[in-house]
Formats: sequence, structure tokens, C-alpha cells
Amino acid sequence: MNATLALLIYRALQWAASPLLILYFLGRIVKNRRYLGRFYERLGFLPASFRQTTAGAIWLHAVSVGEVLSVVPLLRRLRSELPGAPVFVSASTLAGRALAAERLNGLADGVFYAPIDYCFAVRRVLRTLRPALVLIAETEIWPNLYREAKRAGCGLLLINGRISDAAFPRYLRFRVFFQAVLSLPDRILAQSALSRQRFLQLGSPPDRVLDAGNLKYDFQPGPSAIPAEIRQFLDQTAPEHVFIAASTMPPARPGDVDEDDAVLDAFAELAPQFPRLLLILVPRKPERFEAAAAKLAQRGIPFVRRTSLASGAHLERLPGVLLLDSIGELASLFTLESVVFMGGSLADRGGHNLLEPAFYARPVIFGPHMENFAEIAEEFQKANACVAISRPGELA
Repeated sequence: MNATLALLIYRALQWAASPLLILYFLGRIVKNRRYLGRFYERLGFLPASFRQTTAGAIWLHAVSVGEVLSVVPLLRRLRSELPGAPVFVSASTLAGRALAAERLNGLADGVFYAPIDYCFAVRRVLRTLRPALVLIAETEIWPNLYREAKRAGCGLLLINGRISDAAFPRYLRFRVFFQAVLSLPDRILAQSALSRQRFLQLGSPPDRVLDAGNLKYDFQPGPSAIPAEIRQFLDQTAPEHVFIAASTMPPARPGDVDEDDAVLDAFAELAPQFPRLLLILVPRKPERFEAAAAKLAQRGIPFVRRTSLASGAHLERLPGVLLLDSIGELASLFTLESVVFMGGSLADRGGHNLLEPAFYARPVIFGPHMENFAEIAEEFQKANACVAISRPGELA
């Protein structure tokens, strides 16, 4: 199947499914009103200040929090090597965009929600930014974005490319289609030899796919100062032991582990042994903040929300919990003397990046599902630099 035929089939299916897409967006907006904020960006309408009069900009797409963090060193290098090139960064998730707006201030000329993969939206963005280069981080394979970028004369690179264990069999079933789409990038810079092999199995041209290593190894911590309100809270509370549950995730399917429940079960087991214990619970997704607060209240666990510290809220007693219902502050807390559980690994979610807490020499615990960071997890285990557990009951 050639690229033109693959695109025609894809676009026909898209328009047939348009009513379902509208219902999906309406559902997201009803569940979380924040989803309505800047929704126009998802339709390709960007701020007037983003409009470029000449070609030469760079558009980098990083879907969510993990990808945003991984591209920071690359953006610093781009700024150093190409100081005159405007750089714009898109993200797809609420948390990803919020983190990009905070962390990339001074590195990116603009941050926006990625357009939905319909031609009208993608073309609007391309006409506004007039990029000379489009960079796509990790596993974002969007046929219309790829095709329209090439039609606009842009260079197209897939950077830090990977295909997870879970996704690969699904992609392989539609190899004929993905072979056509993956012929469009000028280069695919895979993050490992295994990822390169998977792109080749999907039909990517061998001369365009390189094993370029993992950008996440280029991690450099940003400013590590703990926010003043949290520092004041810690000084007042004076915990002797700190347990950080970082980026906890909901079940991937019925019967899967709810990591907030697993962490709170472990906390209940540890609390009698460590009377000055503070758990810092950090749900990965903002839409989980309320659910986490409800779980804590239901269990009768003393807790305080990060967002209430400014109004003078405090923790009644220890053992207790600080619910970090904010974006972009977790990294600073890894500077605390603490033990870190890395979420997304007991639930079947593929895990999250271990390198940030490891940089500060914190003991890191993770579960059996580290498929998205398999090589990093394997290296940590070989070096006895982590604690790998197989089930929630081992967390305590």
C-alpha cells in the first residue's frame, strides 16, 4: 500500500468516526472543565503572536509530561546551536501542556495543544508557524500530521522513537498501513537497538532509522528549590521519614491495580512502625486529584492538599499525607531525604522515568510493569540500584 492510498483510507475512516470524536470531546469537557480551556488550539487556532512571516521555525511535539521532560536538554541545545530559530512546543494532555508552559519558559517561543489529526487543524498550525522542521517525540504516529508536514516542505524527524511491548503487536497487525506512514519521516532516531528493529519490522526504510540512544539519559535537573509553601509545611510538620509515591496511576483495565489504593495500603502498614512518617502522594493525572482526596478522607487518614497550603492549611498529626495536587513540583521534592515509589509500574501502564529520583541518589521502588523504560530498569537492576517488586503487597 502506498502512502496516498493509506491516507485516503485513514481520512475516510476519520470522517466516518467524526460523530464519535465529538462525543468523546464533549465527555472529556463534562468530566473536566479544564479540558475546555484553549480547546481552540486543538482545532488549529493559535495565538496571533505565534504567526511567523518567514519560514524557519521549529515545531516540536511532546505528547505528555514524560516526553516534555525528555526533550528539555534537546531544546537547550537547539537554543544554543540555532539561537535565531523560533521554537514552538505542542503537547496533547492537560498535564503535559501545563508542565511545558512552566518548564520551557525561555526555551520555547510558544506552547500550545497539539491539533487533532484532521487536515484542517494540522494545516492551520503549519500555516501559522511555517516550520522548517517538525520534530515528533517518541511514539506519536499521526498520518495527517506526517503527510501535511511533508507537503508543506518541512523536514520531519521522529526523535527518541520507541514502540512499547504492548503496542508493538497491535502495530504489527496493521503493518501494511504503518509501512506507508513510516516512509514519510526523513529520519527516525530510535532510542534503542530494539526500538530500531521494531520500526524496521513495521516497514520503515532501513537507511532512515538510526539507533541514536535515549534522550532521557541526557536528563539534567532544573532548579531544585522546594516551593516556599511546601518548605514551610515540611519545617512545621518535621517528618522523620518521607515516602514519595510519584506519578501514581489508575487501573489500566478492570482487575488491574489501583496504585493509590496500593500506596495507601502500604502507608497503613508502615504508619505504626514509623510514627513520624509523611507520605507525599502524587497522582500522575490532574483529574485524579479529587479521587485521591476522597480515598484519603474515606480511610480517615490525616492529609492536607498542596493547593490549600497557601490558605494556612496544616496537617493535624503524623503519620499523615501531603497530597500534591499541583503540576511541575514533584521534581523539587526528590531533593528530600526520601524513599520513592515510581508509579505506573504496579498498574499495567508501562512505568515512568526512574532517572530523576535516581539523580538525587534516592532509593527507588518499582513494580513489574516497566515496559516503557525496560532498558533503564534492567540497567538499574543489574547495578542493584533499585528495588523491584512484583505485587502491591510488597510495597511496604
